[in-house]
Amino acid sequence: MLTTLGSVVGLSFGPSVIAILAISPFIPPIEAEFGWSRVQVSLAATIVSYMVVFVSPLQGFLVDRLGPRKVILTSIPLFALSLASLYWLPDSLPIYYTIWVLIPLFSIGLWPLGYLQAVSQWFEKKLGLALGCANAGIGVGSTIVPLIVAALIAGYDWRTAFLGLAAIVFFVTWPVTFFTIKELSGEEIQATKRSASGTPFRDAIREPVFFMLCAAFFLLGLTATSLVTQQVPLLIEAGWSQTDASFVQALFGFALLFARVFIGFIIDHFFAPRVMQIVSVGGAVSCVLYAIAPDAGILSALLLGFLLGAEFDVLAFLIKRYFGNVAYGRLYGVIFGVFYLGSGLGIVGLAAIRQAFGSYDAGLFMAAGILLSCVVLTAFFPDYRYKAT
Repeated sequence: MLTTLGSVVGLSFGPSVIAILAISPFIPPIEAEFGWSRVQVSLAATIVSYMVVFVSPLQGFLVDRLGPRKVILTSIPLFALSLASLYWLPDSLPIYYTIWVLIPLFSIGLWPLGYLQAVSQWFEKKLGLALGCANAGIGVGSTIVPLIVAALIAGYDWRTAFLGLAAIVFFVTWPVTFFTIKELSGEEIQATKRSASGTPFRDAIREPVFFMLCAAFFLLGLTATSLVTQQVPLLIEAGWSQTDASFVQALFGFALLFARVFIGFIIDHFFAPRVMQIVSVGGAVSCVLYAIAPDAGILSALLLGFLLGAEFDVLAFLIKRYFGNVAYGRLYGVIFGVFYLGSGLGIVGLAAIRQAFGSYDAGLFMAAGILLSCVVLTAFFPDYRYKAT
């Protein structure tokens, strides 16, 4: 399906990858040029996460109201422009932070919901696999974007790396999505709305399973994203070279890519919360390995990739299975925002713990404990309400 292919490309070079998962290689050179602390530089990812909390419900409203195609195509040039502005970044933290406020706002249509909403219109029985294939774009981007960034930083500098990413976003992503992202026709959309089943938004947000989803994804956000953003600095401090650490980051992206498709297929056949339990245990093991055996960084990155690779497949799947498709966009937007609320706290928290204690170890053990508490929480998820038809 062309829409799925376009979603893969769009998510590969979208803000989920460039503004969060691939920001790690930029931290050391920006620190070195301006003399800012690790916490000050890493705060950019926290700002993005907090802005996602704000823009996600708005994205859900826009996608439900206007359709994903219009919102996506409008956002791509604005996202490219905001990335390119970092090329001219002066030695000013307020300007640095302002740009990172604008990036998620300008890219409002490019967070996963827009693409997943477009794909979910076309699938029902193989919904998990379809969402997994689309979400695989984040894995593709997490694999190749760090390599592109590392090559541009090594050959030029970090400023040129941001400019290069902006060029890819505009000259590759926009044409591909323009010709591939398709929606149902007007008549089909109206027919779908008439036959739509599910829980209205106002009722859904009062149900216990909604609060359980919010709590679980808050805990996941608190740990997984913070580990990814600090992965390269963590490995460098453990004795890895910048190049080798960036290679591990790329392997993480490969694991995330594989997990997107594999987990998407699995949750069509097995209870999704149980699958989430398994990958959360793997994430906890990853945290412990990073703390006590950083030489096993490749294994840790693969486990972490599976954790992050499963999260949004499972979220997109569970919303439709628990609440139907009446308020899909708004519910996804709210829970996605809750995830990034936790993510913002985790990113700045892990960097602050490292600065306070001189290493990441204490933060890594705390992250492992949080992931295990998430395993316990997901054990109480109820059976699906809306089965595949």
